[in-house]
Amino acid sequence: MLYAAPAVPSVEHLRDLLARLGPERIWRPVPGPDGGLLAPGEGPDMDMLAGYVGDLDVAGKSVADLGCNLGYFSFMTRRMGATRVVGCDIDPEIVQVAGELAKAHGLGRVEFRAVDFLREKPDIPCDMALLIDFIGRQGIAKGRLAAVAAAAAAWGRRELFFTLRPVYRLDDLPVAPAVLDRLYPGSVHDGRFHLADTLAGLLGPGWSMRQLTTGRLSGDGRASLAKAALLFTRNDA
Repeated sequence: MLYAAPAVPSVEHLRDLLARLGPERIWRPVPGPDGGLLAPGEGPDMDMLAGYVGDLDVAGKSVADLGCNLGYFSFMTRRMGATRVVGCDIDPEIVQVAGELAKAHGLGRVEFRAVDFLREKPDIPCDMALLIDFIGRQGIAKGRLAAVAAAAAAWGRRELFFTLRPVYRLDDLPVAPAVLDRLYPGSVHDGRFHLADTLAGLLGPGWSMRQLTTGRLSGDGRASLAKAALLFTRNDA
């Protein structure tokens, strides 16, 4: 399902839409077209989030922002030179508001789709897929990593960009080590679960992994110390 706003919405209209969503559904800060903050979002602030993408090269590429929420990184990559951005989220109300925000910011070639991208494949893949903070404790514990890897490779034909914690302590995951070992054979060793290596294994030898950060995305490190940015490149791209 594709949403497109028919007219440029006012700041007051955007604030009303965001209030209806409620703060628990807004993951990132929501800046308005005038530079003011429409909603604070959850987690890191905008100064820290700028370091998530950093020097990622998106110029001249089409980008699929998977798990886009209200489009924070969809808008960022479009401004960084992406030729087309497709933001995907499973929540149709979130997607509708994201479309309104795109209109308010005057950003063309940014579209939002209400889609379960873990199950549905695109008609035409983008050059790059972004999965920013998409993989967390619950996804690991529920055995979803294979589905995430397959979806990423389906939506991004050349490059895949993840932000995640490369390694977890076993006591930091809501699942027994034996279950982890059964779900992801060989991924538990040295008393830790190795997420980045597991993801690389699931994507397979057709992809090469490069760690773009060394464990701190930006800011003072308190909120992002354990996270890293990973770029996978298809070997025959």
